[in-house]
Amino acid sequence: MNDTQSPGLNRVLVIDDNPAIHEDIKKILCNRGIDNKELRSAKARLFGDTAEKSSLDEFEIDVAFQGEEGLHKVERAKAAGRPYSLAFVDVRMPPGWDGIETITRIWKVDPDLQVVICTAYSDYTWEDMVRQMGRSSSMVVLKKPFDNIEVLQLAHALTAKWDLNRRVQNQLRDLDTLVEKRTAELHRANAQMKGEIAERLVAQKALILSEERFSKAFRANPIPLAIQSLQSGAITDANRGFQALTGYNREELIGRTPSELGLWVDPDRGRNIIARLSSSPSIRHSPCLLQTRPGAVCEILLSVEPMELDGQP
Repeated sequence: MNDTQSPGLNRVLVIDDNPAIHEDIKKILCNRGIDNKELRSAKARLFGDTAEKSSLDEFEIDVAFQGEEGLHKVERAKAAGRPYSLAFVDVRMPPGWDGIETITRIWKVDPDLQVVICTAYSDYTWEDMVRQMGRSSSMVVLKKPFDNIEVLQLAHALTAKWDLNRRVQNQLRDLDTLVEKRTAELHRANAQMKGEIAERLVAQKALILSEERFSKAFRANPIPLAIQSLQSGAITDANRGFQALTGYNREELIGRTPSELGLWVDPDRGRNIIARLSSSPSIRHSPCLLQTRPGAVCEILLSVEPMELDGQP
């Protein structure tokens, strides 16, 4: 629904083959001399408006003499974005459609339109109307001759109801738009997350493969190799060559420092290595004396290479 309709102006369509009815309803709804405080106070209680007269009390009246003419006016008003909020429809309008057929056709075009069925006869019972048009909260019956206050009350109540329905529909559309926007954002975030997860899985697989290769090369290397934590000084891993050199098995080496194991003949050797690494990226073939578990002293060439494993130096 296009919401270009002027705010506060209630557009009313009167469909009746009697021009006198047109004039009567115009006089009732457009007579600015009518000042019904009781009506405006009731309206304020019902709809939360002030009891002062406002633009919401104004009506724009359009008329049609036959149902088909009324349908065309509803179609044009809807297409122009200025739909009617209320229609007074006569039951008898020979020779064309009667009021029931007219309303049935109009609601197919504009289901939000509030309708007052005007009748002086018992052409249709309420059950007949419900059976033909279906049960609807947008329809009331008004008996002729009209009571002015009753017409005013119906006009104010039904146009206010129409306006409230329109506001609710607008809010629901805004909510739907917001939900669609948020859903699209979530879809994009989800797609991005899936991409990041896929990249991490690829990187994780590559890391696992790299770690497997490193582990195999480390353990199978004939050169004695050990991995030592730079922070704690403890040995975190040692290959078979290192175990054979020192005389300690892997379980005895893991978690202990070379000083605790008594590997350095020179007690300051470990501190000197750390000091050298602070100014040099690595140590290559440095002569060193190593004391093994049996108590033998071995002369070795020591190489140290800084590295990171699991983020630890």
